Amino acid sequence: MLCVIWCSDCSTLVAKRLEPHVTNISRRAAMSLLLIAPVAVIASCAPDDRPDPGPVSPSGSADGDGGTVRPAAATTPPQIPDAGDVFGPTGQHWPSRTPRPYDAFDASVECECSWDAIAEAIAAVDAAAPDGAVRVLVRPGTLPGGGAGSTSEAVLQGIGREGRASRVLVIPRDGTGTVTLDGSIRIDAVVGVAFAGFWSFPRSVVLTSTRDFAWAWSKGQAFNITSGASGPSDDVELVECVTPEASSGDADTWAFRTADNPYSNISVRGCYLAPTYKSDDSSAHCDTLQLSGNSDKEGLVLEDTVLFASTNAGFIPSAGATGVVFDHSLLVGGDRMLERYPLPDGANDFTSGLPAAVNAAGSVDQMSAKDSVFVGGVRGTFLEVENSRTSAAEPPKATSGSFTSDPSLREIDAEWLETNAPMPTDERLAQIWVLR
Repeated sequence: MLCVIWCSDCSTLVAKRLEPHVTNISRRAAMSLLLIAPVAVIASCAPDDRPDPGPVSPSGSADGDGGTVRPAAATTPPQIPDAGDVFGPTGQHWPSRTPRPYDAFDASVECECSWDAIAEAIAAVDAAAPDGAVRVLVRPGTLPGGGAGSTSEAVLQGIGREGRASRVLVIPRDGTGTVTLDGSIRIDAVVGVAFAGFWSFPRSVVLTSTRDFAWAWSKGQAFNITSGASGPSDDVELVECVTPEASSGDADTWAFRTADNPYSNISVRGCYLAPTYKSDDSSAHCDTLQLSGNSDKEGLVLEDTVLFASTNAGFIPSAGATGVVFDHSLLVGGDRMLERYPLPDGANDFTSGLPAAVNAAGSVDQMSAKDSVFVGGVRGTFLEVENSRTSAAEPPKATSGSFTSDPSLREIDAEWLETNAPMPTDERLAQIWVLR
């Protein structure tokens, strides 16, 4: 396939035939690159008399008309307030193997706010710099949603490719929150891409069979992961994804499920999960994060994350899950989550008992904990425990190491929660999620 590549030695765009391993490039994306080549080459050889359009976010990427793939110089990193040693989002977590917005980019392009344009832009920058740092800037607007059910039409499907040196970064051009969703979305079989700064609340996002993929710096109602018919989910990251408001209903707040395929290597870093309270007449089992499905579930890390228990429990690992690690995370159950999230009118008043922080009765060596705090009941035998506290008078057992019983955790209040797990208000998120 013939494509147009930026030549850093000659400061121009040149035509180059791609190797066969460069896949998933749409005909429309390839043709758009060829059509812009003559204009871009002339511009690189002649004085630029156009007025400076001013910086975009970050600067130096593409002209105001969009579509032109260019390199982008590094910019000054933003100053983010030091949050200290707290649980939840701080603006300090970022997807792995993904360039930062202020890094230098080998290829960067600006696109319209539509899923088709985003898909074509991902293919374009990947073709322009197959092994380089690349970025897509999405103009302000609202993206349509088709639902987040398992059979909902995916807004993106089958794009990206394996083997990139770093993920394709996709961010709103004008900063976090300037691109929103008008409905919940499902993304299916997308590979080697990281989205950051997309504001989905009060909508939900479900990631089906994604690999080497991240969704970051996002406020939403739910962030779910499913291994569907398209293949396994592998190396998936939710980074500073925030569900800040308690909801009333029968569904789990978040859920990671294996349907037709297994999952492996899921990371939940710097996230925040509010509870879901079921109604008084509901017989549903309502949890905050539940794993389910018959296929293998290998590797789940909850790092720097805060999770408030729902009506029945905070976290349930399910049979077959291995390698669950709580790393510097806070799980609040019992009745302490009521300090921040009081029961709404008509909600079930814990008729089955106070919610457990972790409900893994009969579990042996599925879970480990390091530098973490558990308020409320914890059921199950842990594999390894290091420097972790529980409010229980009789802590759960561990094959290696042990929990410390801390009775003071039974009395934590709203002030304690605000100090250790600050409420992720829109004002706070605007301060810490700086993309420009």
